[in-house]
Amino acid sequence: MVTRLQLMNTPPPAASLPLTPNTLTLPKERTYFSLVLIFSILVWLLLAVSIIGLIYAAVFAAVFWLANGLMVARLRSEAVKVDERQMPELHALLREVCGRLGVAPVPALYVVQAGGTLNAFAARHAGRGFVVVFSDFLEALGPGSPELKFVLGHEIGHIKSKHILKQILLAPGLFLPLLGPAYRRSWESSCDRYGAYAAGDTDSAVRAMLTLGGGRERGRQLNAEVFASQHREERGFFVSLHELISTYPTLSKRVTDLLALKSAMPARRPARNPLAYFLAMFVPGGNTAAPANALIFIVIIGLLAAMAIPAFQKVHQSSIAMVCRNNLRQLSAASDQYVLETGHQPNEITELVGPDKYIKTMLVCPRGGTYELSPAEGQDAPRIVCTVHGSMEDLQQQFEKSRQK
Repeated sequence: MVTRLQLMNTPPPAASLPLTPNTLTLPKERTYFSLVLIFSILVWLLLAVSIIGLIYAAVFAAVFWLANGLMVARLRSEAVKVDERQMPELHALLREVCGRLGVAPVPALYVVQAGGTLNAFAARHAGRGFVVVFSDFLEALGPGSPELKFVLGHEIGHIKSKHILKQILLAPGLFLPLLGPAYRRSWESSCDRYGAYAAGDTDSAVRAMLTLGGGRERGRQLNAEVFASQHREERGFFVSLHELISTYPTLSKRVTDLLALKSAMPARRPARNPLAYFLAMFVPGGNTAAPANALIFIVIIGLLAAMAIPAFQKVHQSSIAMVCRNNLRQLSAASDQYVLETGHQPNEITELVGPDKYIKTMLVCPRGGTYELSPAEGQDAPRIVCTVHGSMEDLQQQFEKSRQK
């Protein structure tokens, strides 16, 4: 028996769109996710084997949590929260979009003044989702318009797909050249499909995208097909490089993909300049000029360096001490042989080293120390020391301390 509540929660079919809830996420996003996940797991495992890496990771997590909390606190205290009492029409539109996309609970919605910028974004803190719409974008589209449905659906798509959480957990993989930006671009393309499905038609989605490109006054009047043709016609090295290092698809490409949904025909992918691929390989994570991306990138590099540098120094110092200890052993063995043959201890190190002696050439400490011989009373052989590392007993104590660390 189908209840009234079930009927209310069942999203209506989108007859004009070749989309279903199961086809909103693009297949290439799933493919990129698998590759980025494998690399990220390897990096996190590498960090986990080092105490220093774990400490840095904990510090980074605490800083990120604090910064994100302050951002959400600013929204909650200074932006306009949308609910039944404040902008009820917009609140009803949000609930409609969430119902259509099957998202519960409904995330908090805030409107913030951003100096004329037309944009919106999704955030997450303490297990709860947030959607933020800039006030000029809201005024350009209208609080109950299907274009705004597309925008809200796009941002709700990020929350439903857990892109915000993945941005943290998959941070190492997201900074891979080419792959990281491609994965991020696939997020946006998938969420455009979420937005179109929420709006119920591609025309509204296209008008919203044209408003982003052409502005609040003239955007909706632009010719969508002509704007989409820029994706095919405006090519070259720098356009290709911009596409490869960007974490967002170009607006002309996004309009092209939305028009392809309307016609149910796959969009033609213009070729990119091969040299652009080569240079894009030297841009980790794509457009790392974004402060948040650059900060995460620097922290990850710092974590890896914090593990690698001390380990390298420890191995380097141990290898130098090992060479010196081997030199002391050879000199001690030569001294023992000298005592057996002469019946007395040598007085100078030169009595052990020479062309016709026990050691052909003088041994050298890697740290620049010299070897000296100190006759010891009451012992069968003299004491041989390095002016830098000391005696063999001193080196043995150093090795034991390093093992304890």
